Amino acid sequence: AGGAGPSQEPEEGAEAPSEADAAEAAKKAEEARLLLLLETLTEERIRFGITAESQAAASAEVAEAARLDAAADEAEEEAEADKEA
Repeated sequence: AGGAGPSQEPEEGAEAPSEADAAEAAKKAEEARLLLLLETLTEERIRFGITAESQAAASAEVAEAARLDAAADEAEEEAEADKEA
């Protein structure tokens, strides 16, 4: 029985590093994937001429369009309510 204990300890010890190695490898693979994605996005922004200013202007246009759409929906609802009254 005494011999069984020590023979199990190296197995457990061997599993822990391989799990740690696998976790580290997964972390490194994810970091590499994110760096590649960042590089690709940066290249696309340059290729399409997207700057912080142009992106802010586009966002403002989208916000204005959403505001106008909401206002039109509200006016339409009010017109329908007036018809029913």
